[in-house]
Amino acid sequence: MKNRLYLVFFLLSIGHAFGQTTFTISGYGKKLQEGDTLYLSYVEKGNHILESTTAVNQRFSFTGEVKRPTKANIYRNEDPGLAGFTTESASIYLEPGSIKIISPDTLTGAEISGTPLNDTLQLLHSQLATVRERMRSIKDPDLFDETEKKDTALLHHNRRELDKAFYERADIELAFANQYPNTYVSLDILHQLSRINTYIFKVEKVYNKLAESLKNTEKGKTIRERIKKKSQVMAGMKAIDFSMEDTDGKIISLSEFEGKYVLLDFWASWCGPCREEHANLINAYQNYRDRGFTILSVSIDTDKNKWMEAIEKDGITWAQVSDLQGHKGEVYLKYGITSIPANFLIDPDGVVIAKDLKGEFLNRELEKLFLTPQQ
Repeated sequence: MKNRLYLVFFLLSIGHAFGQTTFTISGYGKKLQEGDTLYLSYVEKGNHILESTTAVNQRFSFTGEVKRPTKANIYRNEDPGLAGFTTESASIYLEPGSIKIISPDTLTGAEISGTPLNDTLQLLHSQLATVRERMRSIKDPDLFDETEKKDTALLHHNRRELDKAFYERADIELAFANQYPNTYVSLDILHQLSRINTYIFKVEKVYNKLAESLKNTEKGKTIRERIKKKSQVMAGMKAIDFSMEDTDGKIISLSEFEGKYVLLDFWASWCGPCREEHANLINAYQNYRDRGFTILSVSIDTDKNKWMEAIEKDGITWAQVSDLQGHKGEVYLKYGITSIPANFLIDPDGVVIAKDLKGEFLNRELEKLFLTPQQ
């Protein structure tokens, strides 16, 4: 009888543990103002969930249920569904248990604890603290006022510094995922970094160390698919030829440019980073076009007017083509593009010699090709 009671108790405990889905968030911010609105934003089963609450006595709370660990963000006084640009947020994981958020400010610098994933996330945040502080100290050019926008030296300086800090942060995150391959935190890191073209094969090495249970999640399968696509066209392979219409309806083929070094560039009018890179591409084109270098840009736009407006506004003068099929375009798919901007540097024999060169990386590669004395 006693053993049977123990068995019943054990089974009830197991059922309770597996059925436990409720999370609670208890937040405190030393500088939170009475009446501040806090937004909790996350995605569950493809649906965007947005909840809000009001700060009272520098504190706030949320309660809810999740079926699986879910990445979420908390924002202060900025509805992420309406704000074009949010300036303050805290990342957490929603999982069963009591999650605590304590900030010496409002949300900035918050420490997260209380559940296993959030303890792991806080460990990552501690490693990122220095670079995140540096990023906060650099004003984003997207937030410049009209006077600041006229200071092109400041604008370019801030963009370069933010880029450097961004990649430093990415390196720290990748090292963290390599050290802790059996956590959802690392899965999310790899899912995010696999969007960056230049990181995909670094991601692959760490992905191979992930627990099989993580590889078989939806995000794990997405990472694997991105790695597969990025392997379709590699340095050393012959570039895939194609023909496509330019803005005037004239057919242009990649093979027409054999005998020159060609930067095959993928972009779109709606892609902010692509448009920012155009100034660098214009400079490269002007410096090297008389030395045997050119650019062929493939737009993944679907609206021809917006495509042409962007070409004119950005002052692009090299060959531009598009099938206006967006992400479904044949060339986009054949080249294994997963995100833009993306590019391939092709030699005069039509062989890919480098991929995804941006900013100073492109400039250094072209300097080696055209300015370094040949042995």
